[in-house]
Amino acid sequence: MNPEYKNKLSDIEQLNPDSVLPLYFQLKEVILKKIEDQQWPEGSVIPSENELQHIFGISRATVRRTMEILVTEGYLKKRKGKGTFVTRPKLEEWLPTLTSFTEEMTGRDASKKVLMADYIEPAAKVKKILKLLPDEKVLFLKRLMLVDKTPLGILYEYIPGRYNLDPNEDYAKSLYNIFAQNSIQPKEADQTVEASISTQDEMALMRLKKRFPTLVIRRLVSTAAGDLLEYVKGVYHGNRYRYQIKLYREKKTLDVMR
Repeated sequence: MNPEYKNKLSDIEQLNPDSVLPLYFQLKEVILKKIEDQQWPEGSVIPSENELQHIFGISRATVRRTMEILVTEGYLKKRKGKGTFVTRPKLEEWLPTLTSFTEEMTGRDASKKVLMADYIEPAAKVKKILKLLPDEKVLFLKRLMLVDKTPLGILYEYIPGRYNLDPNEDYAKSLYNIFAQNSIQPKEADQTVEASISTQDEMALMRLKKRFPTLVIRRLVSTAAGDLLEYVKGVYHGNRYRYQIKLYREKKTLDVMR
């Protein structure tokens, strides 16, 4: 065994074959604890499947199942010929709750960098979406979202001029808090989510040299009074962000033939 791993694993308790918890689940918890305690920080390589098999005295199939789960959940990433590395799990947002980015990232080291905040003449598509008056401009916000000081995505936001928001406001703060300060109440939204690929501008803003998969969220927000408030396009790094949805099946009355 690599002596580096022996030192890192010296404090790990052995798995309990008599436990009601399956061995693969116990191994998963052991690995997650190492990651969460920063003993195996992001970017570090973990012991090989063969080494884990011998350390814990379990089958290769059990180790492989654990690895597959942790890779799927975003905690590990395999690199052919190099090993298995600790990576960042994807950040999640639950639907159908209407939340701001600041609210989504509560408890994390999250921030926003304002790239632009000004009134502009919007494109015809935006005019149509927001049902703007003929000469109505929009407050356009372009903001870079950061988590742990690393770019996560870019927000492009369009707010009708009728709301008279100050372009000199500190939009590094929560936009929904600014809405509240101006007695504006977001109520609901229609939203679409689709996969795409990064543009050259997005690559530069995210400080990446290669094109990357993106998750594009388009959201049209309405107020409690039913007025259109905001059109937002969010471009997230597809390897670091995901949406989770809980679905319910409606009860239906069955017609029974007599």
